[in-house]
Amino acid sequence: MLEKKGYSLSRISGSHHVFTKPGELPLSIPVHNRKVKPYYVRQIEKL
Repeated sequence: MLEKKGYSLSRISGSHHVFTKPGELPLSIPVHNRKVKPYYVRQIEKL
């Protein structure tokens, strides 16, 4: 979802995936067992 909005995966630090986009602050999304909590999915949809 983030890649469709112009973000790219910058790095993975532990269980957090950090996405960056030029001109925007980096986004850190926690991923556990290859799943993202619904709260973060809703936040991404609002971008």
